[in-house]
Amino acid sequence: MTVCITGDVHHVSMATRDQEYLEGTEVEAAVEYAEIAAEHDVPVTLFCTGKCIDEDPERMRTLAEMDNVELGGHNYWAFTTPVHSAWRALGKVTGGRIGSWNGPRPFQAYEIRKTLDAFERLGVRVRSWRDHAYRHDRHTADLLSRYGVTHFSDHVDPDGEVGQDDRLTVVPINTPPDHEHVYHAFRTPEFVAADDFEGPFGTESRSPADWADWVLERVEDHRESGTVATVLAHPACMQLADGFEAFERLCDAVDHGVHLSDVEA
Repeated sequence: MTVCITGDVHHVSMATRDQEYLEGTEVEAAVEYAEIAAEHDVPVTLFCTGKCIDEDPERMRTLAEMDNVELGGHNYWAFTTPVHSAWRALGKVTGGRIGSWNGPRPFQAYEIRKTLDAFERLGVRVRSWRDHAYRHDRHTADLLSRYGVTHFSDHVDPDGEVGQDDRLTVVPINTPPDHEHVYHAFRTPEFVAADDFEGPFGTESRSPADWADWVLERVEDHRESGTVATVLAHPACMQLADGFEAFERLCDAVDHGVHLSDVEA
């Protein structure tokens, strides 16, 4: 089976809800995640915010030097600046006619370049990109391709197949993403029951073991149809859910893993 295992990694000052439950940083969890994958000879693509490099440079360098790890871009600030907030508010006021999560086009271009420059300090030339929370707008694909990114993974689609968009190879997440669908940290059964979230894979959350079953079922479906299966398993979520047991099971099942930038349209 051809599987692309991916994860998203955020800087500690972002103070995500998951981070208050972690022992250590998301980058620390990512190193452990990558080491587990390496033990199974599985390549992984980790989309990291640019500020991870500023805040945890040595561990980010460790990831950059691992043969099984591809580092991809995940914005620089992950939409946390006043510019992002103002542009997002404008989008709400105008019903989406003006504004977006990404900020105005010149600012989005600046953030992309700033992210790529940060990775170049590690000797990494970014080819793959995923926006935080899958947030992109009509400018994103064009800007990414202008600055040398070749692969884009912002879409969640159970039936998604690899395609093209503005010179980018689009690799959809076509298995249930862990953050939205596995119990971990604050995402307890009680939290999920009271939440109004509904995504392309529905509203359901499962135990880590049952989520892994679900992912592997979808991987098998994509194998039978000849489609690359793309998994989103965050290092933080996998650590918090069950100490990486479900993640290790996924790695053990992979017989042909690829980095995102190696996927062909």
